[in-house]
Amino acid sequence: MSLPDVTELDLATKVGQLFVVGFDGDEPTDDLRELITDYHCGNVIYFSRNIDTPAQVATLSAELQSLAAEDGPGIPLFVTGDQEGGVVSRLDWGTELPAQMSMGASGDADLARRAGGAVGAELRSIGVNFDLTPVLDVNNNPDNPVIGVRSFGEEPDLVGELGSAMAEGMQEEDVLACGKHFPGHGDTSADSHHELPVVDHDRERLDAIELAPFQRAVDAGIDSIMTTHVSFPTITGDDETPATVSKAVQTDLLREELGFDGLVVTDGMEMDAIADAMGTPEGCVQAIEAGCDLLLVCHTPEIQKASVEAVIDAVDSGRIDEARIDDAVERILAYKERRAVGSETPSAERWEATADRSRETGRAVAAAGITLARDRDDTVPFDTDRPLHLVGFPGGRASFAEDDRYEPTLVADALADAGFDVTLHTVETAADVPAFEGDEQVALAAYNAVNDDEQVRAVEQLDETVDDFIAIVLRNPYDLGAFPDVSTALSTYDYTPATLSVTGEILAGKKAASGRLPVTVPDFGE
Repeated sequence: MSLPDVTELDLATKVGQLFVVGFDGDEPTDDLRELITDYHCGNVIYFSRNIDTPAQVATLSAELQSLAAEDGPGIPLFVTGDQEGGVVSRLDWGTELPAQMSMGASGDADLARRAGGAVGAELRSIGVNFDLTPVLDVNNNPDNPVIGVRSFGEEPDLVGELGSAMAEGMQEEDVLACGKHFPGHGDTSADSHHELPVVDHDRERLDAIELAPFQRAVDAGIDSIMTTHVSFPTITGDDETPATVSKAVQTDLLREELGFDGLVVTDGMEMDAIADAMGTPEGCVQAIEAGCDLLLVCHTPEIQKASVEAVIDAVDSGRIDEARIDDAVERILAYKERRAVGSETPSAERWEATADRSRETGRAVAAAGITLARDRDDTVPFDTDRPLHLVGFPGGRASFAEDDRYEPTLVADALADAGFDVTLHTVETAADVPAFEGDEQVALAAYNAVNDDEQVRAVEQLDETVDDFIAIVLRNPYDLGAFPDVSTALSTYDYTPATLSVTGEILAGKKAASGRLPVTVPDFGE
């Protein structure tokens, strides 16, 4: 595939290549068509709102590439999405990988590479050629509201090793990988979707912890790095400048010090940390000035159009040198050619050929990662010949980045598939938990219990009164610190189909849990 030279493109087409735009619905909207044909936007992003079936996504991808080729800039689109695995999985077809923290609990780089290859092949089959993962944040803050299990863990070497391996696997399938969120969103207690977090560590600490995984991924040849809307005063000199719009971060640090020559991608520019501080259009201008190549403007057509116009105006006024635009576009075109973007023929049939690979890999990750955090009384395995009572609390979206799919019935169904006669008790308070006699087999599915005193009380109550009891800690291993004296607890890191299936097999004695906690849980010992 041969793409045009940047010198052959007019300014509007070049600026359009910098934008990654989102849209509503499972087919192209009029606004999206206008963004591609009139505003020359060169890239799109899929969210759950755009996803229905493999056939639908394959058709959508093909239609958008045709639109860009025939009525748009004539350059194939990066079609992107956040298919991280676990709680951030836009494709919800039972093939999604477990969370990256589950891979971290396995400590297996070969498995992470295999996982990257599986998700890459699946995405490519339906026309998605750019996966906004792996997460290279080192999650060493138990109060982090937005990263958590999206990270491989708290050890920089482990995060760097597994993240680089996962990226290599994806890129072997000609899907661009994207390490995020540079310089690091792991040690924050605020969510940049809603405010500007501050990481106020000195440079020695940043080099040792936050930056180390990114350096390893850069050295390993990762295609792209995503910025974060977090303030790093040690680098920028103040606590009000998001890293995304800082030349000191994106050019001086990432390009010059770390030696990165791939694509620099912004996080969503409509997030509050940018939108409230300077507005999305101005933020896009400043991000380009800082050294970013691709701008994610994912939600609002009016803001998307205004952002494109703001960048064009900044060039026309002389604020941005057109050579800065050319530099970014040359890099974009080079990666589109390197990864043969637009050459794929997406189809449901191609997806079917990749789905079993994803399912098998997902089960392998779950089997290696699920962690029996404690079993003082050898409660596991349970007896499939005896009834099993499952107590479950309603779940919910823990952060804006996540998908909202959890419900206790998912756990009950998986336990039933493993051979148990399951009775599900869905409750909202500890007082709603049945008064068991004490000789039953009881499991409680904990979901973000660290933020729910009722779940904590229910765990403590059941642990005290029921002999054969286990707390199944879904999603957040830091829940373990909320009931540190529990006798038996299993940490699963997510509630994907593969994870829940393997969880059932572990409780039934068909598999052994072999993972180790990749984070330190305050107050929780062995």
